[in-house]
Parts: sequence; C-alpha cells; structure tokens
Amino acid sequence: MQEYIKADQLIHQLTQIIAKANRTFVPKKQDDSHTNLYFDPVSDRIFGRWIKADKNDIIFALDLANFQFEILDQKFEVLSRHPIIGKKIVDLEVEIESGLKDVGLKTSGVTDPLHFEIPEYPFKGQPVEALSTGELQQWKRFRKLANETSLHLLGYLQAESEIRIWPHHFDTGIYAEVNADLGIGFGLAMADSMNPSPYFYLTGYPLSKKLLKYHELPALEAGQWIVGEHWNGAILPFDSLKPSGENEISNTVFAFISSAVSWYLKQ
Repeated sequence: MQEYIKADQLIHQLTQIIAKANRTFVPKKQDDSHTNLYFDPVSDRIFGRWIKADKNDIIFALDLANFQFEILDQKFEVLSRHPIIGKKIVDLEVEIESGLKDVGLKTSGVTDPLHFEIPEYPFKGQPVEALSTGELQQWKRFRKLANETSLHLLGYLQAESEIRIWPHHFDTGIYAEVNADLGIGFGLAMADSMNPSPYFYLTGYPLSKKLLKYHELPALEAGQWIVGEHWNGAILPFDSLKPSGENEISNTVFAFISSAVSWYLKQ
C-alpha cells in the first residue's frame, strides 16, 4: 500500500506541470475539465489535453516508462523531452517554459500558480528521485483498474462520460447523468482525510427537487457507506481488498458498484 501512496503523491506533484499547461493554453471550461488528465496504460503516459499551437495541435505528457515530460504532435511524435530524475520541480518548469517558443506557444503565464492548492508534499523542493519498479507498477495497476471499471460502469448505466484524472484531488473519475433525476459520480481517490488508504468511491447527485435521503441504508456487497457533513456515498478502501488476482479484485469492485448503484437507482 505504501508503494502506491508514494507513487501517487509524486505523480500528483509532477502532473501539476501538465495542469498548468492545460490551464494556460486550453479554452476554459466552467467545470475545470480543461485542466484534467488521462492515464494511458498503452503508452505508459499521462496526457493533458490537445493545445492549438502555430503549426500543429500538441499535447503535454508525462512519460512514465522513461520518467520524462514530453510535448507531442498529432502524429504522437515527440517534439521535445525533458528528463525528470535529479531535477527540482521548479527547475523543470523553467526548463519546459524556455522551450515553448520552439513548439509554437507563448510562455506568458504558464508557470503561474494554479487556482487550487494540493498538499505540501515534503519532497516538493528536493531533486526528484526515481520510483522503484514495484512502486510504479503498483500505481499503474490500480489506475488501469480505475479506467477499466469506470468504462464498465458507463456500460452498465448506458451513459457517456470522459474517464479523466482531476489534478486537484488527483482522482480518476467519471460523472454521468443516468436519468432526469440522478447523476452518478465514481472514481478512485487518493488517501485523504476521509480514509487513510486510497479508495474507490461512488455517490449520487439529485438533478431534480427530489433529495437523496441517506437513511436505512442496506449493507453493501463490498465497501461501506459514508454519511457526513461534507460528503455522502459509498467507498471501497484499498486496505479492504485482500491480496488476490486481478479477476478477484475486479469482481469485488463490481460487487461494490452494483450494490451501491442499485440503491441510488431506487431512490
């Protein structure tokens, strides 16, 4: 578990650089979705969003296989690369900013602070150290699972949504409106004040005047209900997933999803 959390925190910090590029160059969306990211397990990259430059559309990415930042064109050819290990994050930002003119972008404002804050990780001001193979593989394994289960949930609901990583809380998440009365949010969250280990979450959002009343909640097939002042919904903590194969873990997540969603659909 600590391997995953260590990787989660470092990658969260690093991807703020991509979020800043998105913030600066992608047309603003009211829901802040212009800043978000996608983990692609095929190429081992975390992508930002497409940006219109002078000659080509380009995209910023964090290459996890080689641990470097990249700027790619629409043919996915690398226009510039910036190795990460041994460099401070502030120096990486300056290095990337200095090369933006070469790919047809203005540099003004790209390193400005974001409009949200993330935890102050102790390594932030230190040269970046490489993650071990185990730490990185653990992170990729569960973020890939989050992508896959999000896609399966959308199929189950017969709904559409982007599967994205939100740079503020760094959750892989989806939101889909199931019917005129209900929206469903689902994803994989970092360890935080609500739960000391990373966790899958599922919650509902009323779209009409009908409120969701969290009382007489049924037992879930997996996971637990959280009812509080700031958030209501169901969670499935990592530390409740017994060490097992991919199929067993997937089945547990599916059981969590189906039992929680069924309650929301009946409200």
